[in-house]
Amino acid sequence: MTSLTLWTPEQTQLISSTIAPGCSGDELRLFAYACQRTGLDPFSKQIYAIKRGGRMTVQAGIDGLRSIAERTGQLDGSETFWCGEDGQWQDVWLGSKPPAAAKTIIHRKGASHPFVGVARFTDYNAGQGLWNKMPAVMIAKCSEALALRKAFPADLSGVYSTDEMQQAEDIEPVSVTPEPSAPAARKLPAAAKATAFDAGQKAIAKATSLDELKSLGDRLVARFEAGELTESERDQLLQMLLDKETTLADG
Repeated sequence: MTSLTLWTPEQTQLISSTIAPGCSGDELRLFAYACQRTGLDPFSKQIYAIKRGGRMTVQAGIDGLRSIAERTGQLDGSETFWCGEDGQWQDVWLGSKPPAAAKTIIHRKGASHPFVGVARFTDYNAGQGLWNKMPAVMIAKCSEALALRKAFPADLSGVYSTDEMQQAEDIEPVSVTPEPSAPAARKLPAAAKATAFDAGQKAIAKATSLDELKSLGDRLVARFEAGELTESERDQLLQMLLDKETTLADG
């Protein structure tokens, strides 16, 4: 297993100033988990850490998502369709106006059904740049990202494409200091969050190998993205992982 500390101090500084600006040390370590889990290279601009509203979001280009899906060996092709306000799906968009929506169907080997992602243009349109020049291409990439995450949740959970997030970035200001208001995902019952945190503590304490720690790190990311852990709980578990890794490595 690669060490949880993936980068040299010089590389960490470069990532902090260019690829993940505004992220804390713990958030950089969380980003390292995402890079390790996805196999994407931040120095090749395949994956980014974007700070928005006090919360870090991991983003990747659509080619990065495709690469991850292809590496699983289970991707079995895809199809994309577009429709206008009439709701009639077409395999090529020739209209003079942007399509109302795009739909991508991902086929996975061994699955009993395909995985479908539908993206409405009004939900994702950033209103500038490529969204004005190539609206059909941009909304198609968003629908493909949605479908890929459905088809490969273990590999792509919590990883969003830059195309999906452009509208949110244009509307919401980036904040380095966490805002006092908690995201909606944290409105889970206190008992449910406590259960996830307690289970994480116990699992880390019982871990006997670095491979177990890597698996726990992946689950930590997924649970935080699902709103089962607060930022404080995530940071505490992350520190426990790092401390346990040091103990196992020294032993």
